[in-house]
Amino acid sequence: MKKGCLIVLIVLAVLFTLVVVAGVVGFNMLDKEFGIRMAPEISHETLATNNTRIRMVIKPELLAPYLVEYIPKDVEINTHGFEMQEILNQVLPREVAVLARSDMAARKFFLTLFANEKRGGPFISAAVNQEDPFAKIKQIAWKTAGLELQGRGSLVAEGDLSIPAGVDQELVKLWPTRSQQPPAAIQGNNQLELVIDNRNGDILALAAAAAGASGKTWEEVRREQAANMAIGVIESIDVARIAANMTDKDTAEITLNIDANPDTGPGLQFLIASVGLPKLKDILKEDYNLILEGDAIWDDTKKAVVGNFTLKGLEAFVKERMAA
Repeated sequence: MKKGCLIVLIVLAVLFTLVVVAGVVGFNMLDKEFGIRMAPEISHETLATNNTRIRMVIKPELLAPYLVEYIPKDVEINTHGFEMQEILNQVLPREVAVLARSDMAARKFFLTLFANEKRGGPFISAAVNQEDPFAKIKQIAWKTAGLELQGRGSLVAEGDLSIPAGVDQELVKLWPTRSQQPPAAIQGNNQLELVIDNRNGDILALAAAAAGASGKTWEEVRREQAANMAIGVIESIDVARIAANMTDKDTAEITLNIDANPDTGPGLQFLIASVGLPKLKDILKEDYNLILEGDAIWDDTKKAVVGNFTLKGLEAFVKERMAA
C-alpha cells in the first residue's frame, strides 16, 4: 500500500467518526461535501456490456483485516472507541473493477475503471483528481475528466486504446465465428479475481493495442521472432481465470484455471510451466523479494490448465512501499 493510499484510508476513517459526533444540522452539510451517508450497493455488472470480455475485480472490504496490520504503530488516529477494522469495513469500497472490451469496427479497446464506494465518494473523487494520476498514463485516451462521481456509489473513469490496423484481419482469420455466448463473468467472492474470455480473441486485440500504445505497428510486431508462437498460445485459450486471496498479512493463495483447446492445451501448459512461471518467479524474487510457489498442470478431465500457488513476502513488500 502506498503512503498516499494510507492517508486516504486515515482521512476516510476520520470521516466515519464524524457520523457519530456530527449533529443533525451539520450532518447534511457534511454529507453533501464528503458523502457520509452509506451509498447504495452497485455492481460493476451495471457497466458491463455483452462485449465486455475482460474483467478484474478487487474487493477492498475483504482486505480490511490485513490492511489494519499494515498501519504503522506510531500513527495515532482518534477512532472514538471504534475498532479500526470496523471503521475500514464502513469506508472501504465494496469493489473496485477494471472492465475492458474490444470494438473492431471502431478499432478501439475501451477501458472502464469503477469503484462502488460506501462512504466518502465526493471526497475520494476530489482527492484522486487533485493528484491527476490519469494524466500520467498518456497511452490511454481518457474520456472522463478524471474519476467522476456518477451518483453516490458509482465512481467511474473511462478511456480507450487504439487497436493497430491489420489486427482485425488476423482476428477474422483465427476466430472466424464470433462467439455468441454471454461473456464469462466473475464467479466467486474473492479478494481479487481476473477473468478473460478469449473466445473472440480479445487477448490478441488487447496485446496489439498495448503494442500500438508503445509505438509499434502491427507489421513490426508480426516480424518479431516470438510473434507466431505467442499468437499460437493466445489462440488456444478460451477462458482464463485467476483468483487471489490473502490468508494472512504475509501470504496469498492464488488459483489459476485456463479453459483451452484439448489439442493445444497440453502444449500451453508446457509453455507456462517451463517458460512463463520460472520467468515470473525470477522477476518476483529479484525485483520485489516475493516468493511464488506452485506449478501449473494440464487437467484432461477439466480440459484446462490449472494451478495452485502461494505468494509469500507481502508484509515486507507492502511496508517497504509505504515507507518509500
